[in-house]
Amino acid sequence: MKDDGGSLGLFVRSLCGLDRRAAQQAFESFITGKQLSARQLDFITLIIDVVVRRGLIVVPDLYEAPFTDRAPNGPEDLFANEEIVALEVVFRDLQDRARPTALAA
Repeated sequence: MKDDGGSLGLFVRSLCGLDRRAAQQAFESFITGKQLSARQLDFITLIIDVVVRRGLIVVPDLYEAPFTDRAPNGPEDLFANEEIVALEVVFRDLQDRARPTALAA
């Protein structure tokens, strides 16, 4: 059976989640060089916790519980638009890494 655009890899990732260390490394580029507040760090830690459990995350998830418990109006409560775009880049990278490469397919 052919993997339709990496959907099998995404499915497996959604079942197994992601190793905590790998999830933390994925967000290092977002955190490095920033002076994040305690609330922002708490929010990023929550994102990492969700990625560890679910394996993947998308920006719309940030407008639902448990994220709205910490930022009722969404990530805009804590981050500038360009930072939210940077988070989306990390989220996409996590998705891309779950898809098999041409060599593995």
